[in-house]
Amino acid sequence: MPMELTQTQSANQLMRQEQTMTHQQIKALELLFAPVLELHKIVNEELEKNPILESEPDSVDSVDSVDSVDSVDSVDSVDSVDSVDSVDSVEVPDSEEWLDKIMHLDEEQRYVGNANIRRISPDEEERRKHYLESIAVEKTLQESLLEQLAFLHLDPRLQNFCEYIVSGLDDDGYLNAHPADLAMAAGEPIAIVNQALTIVQDIEPAGVAARDLRERLLIQLSRTGREGSLAYIAVRDHLNDIAANHLPAVARKMHITIDHMKEIIDVIQSLNPRLEAGQVLPSEYISEEVRVVEANGELQVRMNNDNLPNLFISRQYRQLLNNPETTKDVKDYVKEKIRSGVFMINSIIQRQTTIRKIAMAIVSMQEEFFKYGMDHLKPLTMAQVAEQVGVHETTVSRAVSGKYLRCKYGLLSLRQFFSTGYQAEDGRLVSNAVVKQTIRQLINEEDDHKPLSDSQLAKLLNEQGYKVVRRTVAKYRESMGILASNLRREY
Repeated sequence: MPMELTQTQSANQLMRQEQTMTHQQIKALELLFAPVLELHKIVNEELEKNPILESEPDSVDSVDSVDSVDSVDSVDSVDSVDSVDSVDSVEVPDSEEWLDKIMHLDEEQRYVGNANIRRISPDEEERRKHYLESIAVEKTLQESLLEQLAFLHLDPRLQNFCEYIVSGLDDDGYLNAHPADLAMAAGEPIAIVNQALTIVQDIEPAGVAARDLRERLLIQLSRTGREGSLAYIAVRDHLNDIAANHLPAVARKMHITIDHMKEIIDVIQSLNPRLEAGQVLPSEYISEEVRVVEANGELQVRMNNDNLPNLFISRQYRQLLNNPETTKDVKDYVKEKIRSGVFMINSIIQRQTTIRKIAMAIVSMQEEFFKYGMDHLKPLTMAQVAEQVGVHETTVSRAVSGKYLRCKYGLLSLRQFFSTGYQAEDGRLVSNAVVKQTIRQLINEEDDHKPLSDSQLAKLLNEQGYKVVRRTVAKYRESMGILASNLRREY
């Protein structure tokens, strides 16, 4: 029995060791997961921390590497900076022999994307720098509110409680706690709480620190001088009925015509229930990772390396290592930084290679979509792409997350190419994205005064060869954020 217990413990310990990821593996996964603009930020941070790593964005820039979709394996031609280990192994070996080989590489062999480089004009570089710098800083709602409070020069006690309220806001800027509860928790009189709440609600954006949607809209109406207006009264007294699209009933209660009610609805719809909906945060900027073009009837995959600087190991520190007067501590420091720099370069190359392989597999499997349009999008799973590329399914999931592809149909998320589907009456396999697109088209063409019910939509889809039931139509409609027919009806 003790022997069996010991064997079990040893097996469990071995499993834990195998499941434990190294810091380098975790970092490589983070680089794979990061969208290209976030990757640019990570690389810049590494350049600031690691003096061994250098870039030359002012003199060279990567040209799009081009691959046809005939063979996914063709992308293996990309070499890593480490001539000893392949790109599929991000781990950097800890050996003097490896280090010696790295130090004897020519300068141009240590570039990321060194295969195809070209000179760029100062104007091109200036535009790229301006674009990247303009989205480099992201200020949160809480930071913006605290910054505004600092300019009000409030009494310290009141200032502290205003900051206390700001810290209690949820992600949408709502204050979920009752003022009496805040007063009790902070040990302050209710008068101070109400005064602080009024101050916070008076700063930008309008509607912050509201207790619910109704109060947020009322604050926004008051801020624009509409307090006491019919729109104000409609929000204050009839918001639930308006949300349920019971407009004739609300018009009767307010003793106004339906046309006048529609004018009020236009005013309400001009308000902002989500405080940051009108702002584009840096995290929401999108740059494609891949471009797909058709040349001479052949689809080509082009990696977008525009935002990736060319990285290499500094010659100055190589000379420092070769200097016999350099102390052991300095040499050890330089060696460690070289390993860190080479790891970063290899990880980026591995990231680009993985994304390119996956993109080529997608293009190969969805060739008819790229040539003929949305109606030809086929069902596709990540497991299918993983099998063709030769990676794990979770790697595909990480690689496509937050990544975009540009083709003649515009900027498309890589994730949208993965979906389940149906077999149409003519035997074709059709992605559920095609069915969703058809539902949206039918709704766009419906009579606004007599919108199509889910049952009617299901009947029309079946007539077009898509075998779906009403419940499926409802699920797809809701996933696209389209309201039910009773809420779409216009009066």
